[in-house]
Amino acid sequence: MTPNMIRDINHTLAQDILRILPAPETPIPGPRDLQIEPMHGDGSLRKFYRVATGKTNYVAIVAPPDTLSRTNENDSYYYIGNHLRKKGIPVPEIYAYSQEKGIIILEDLGDLHLQSVIDFQDTYNESKAWYVNILEKLAKMNIEGARGFDSSWCFDTPVYDSEFIYQRELLYFKNEFLSRYLCLTIEESDLENEFKHLAELVSEIPNNFLMHRDFQSRNIMIKEAKFYFIDFQGARFGPPTYDLASFLIDPYVGVSQQLQAELLEGYFDEIKFQIKASREEFINWYWLTALCRNLQILAAFVFLSQVKKKPFFAQFIKPALRQLCHTLDHVDSHKFKRLRFIVTEQARSFLQS
Repeated sequence: MTPNMIRDINHTLAQDILRILPAPETPIPGPRDLQIEPMHGDGSLRKFYRVATGKTNYVAIVAPPDTLSRTNENDSYYYIGNHLRKKGIPVPEIYAYSQEKGIIILEDLGDLHLQSVIDFQDTYNESKAWYVNILEKLAKMNIEGARGFDSSWCFDTPVYDSEFIYQRELLYFKNEFLSRYLCLTIEESDLENEFKHLAELVSEIPNNFLMHRDFQSRNIMIKEAKFYFIDFQGARFGPPTYDLASFLIDPYVGVSQQLQAELLEGYFDEIKFQIKASREEFINWYWLTALCRNLQILAAFVFLSQVKKKPFFAQFIKPALRQLCHTLDHVDSHKFKRLRFIVTEQARSFLQS
């Protein structure tokens, strides 16, 4: 792409942004007075830009919709973001949305992820303090966020059910990690019974909670010592343990087993009056959903690094596999014998390489 083409694209984007900027910013002389800087967006297909007007910085999410006839990803971000903010959940403020252009203008939260903050914490207690405070708000999102949540806002699926689990997490793991990455020849039928059983077990957990589905340290921004949740457009109804598991087994950070255990116990105490489950039952739910999430993230890291050619994600495959071995130790060994055998055999050689 030539410099002239880039300038033309930026000029057109600036014109589109100017049309929807909040009213106090509209007396800007023209689109060339906006400074537009591309931002990195991890695994997303959407494009992110920092927009400087000379008065205020914004972030523009740009994702031209493929259709306006049904709810799309932009719509979900807009509706769910506004819903969460009204519920007191820390998410960026959304200032404007053009459905036609697929542009959302929102609060600029900077570039600091929780991952970076945790990496620089000096003590166990400092890290734990961040997690405890964030989990308090996660509990609020899971419980309060479900109240008044309209499933028509969901661009993907409105509920985390057995079909979604089987197709989008468990088979995803088989296809991407076992087949593509490890080059194993495994028929779907080889793991079908165990995968379907796992999907059914998880779908039997109460699913009237609002789950983020990608709740991890790179989707939590830190600005002026406050945290904000981002990338929530995939929210849907689901179990009360999925986001917790996603957060605690996050390979980007590598939460210690001791801290995972303490935070799991603390989270149950936080929400025990809102759920109808004993501590033992809740912990069982946790490990079942942790297993689904663990399989999903391994698949995602392979897909992003090998198919989408984003090598950043490859470094987290081994940590995620180590966590999977630990996760399998906490579920009924008689229910997932084949999965356990395959993972254990492959992990032994792969983690030593």
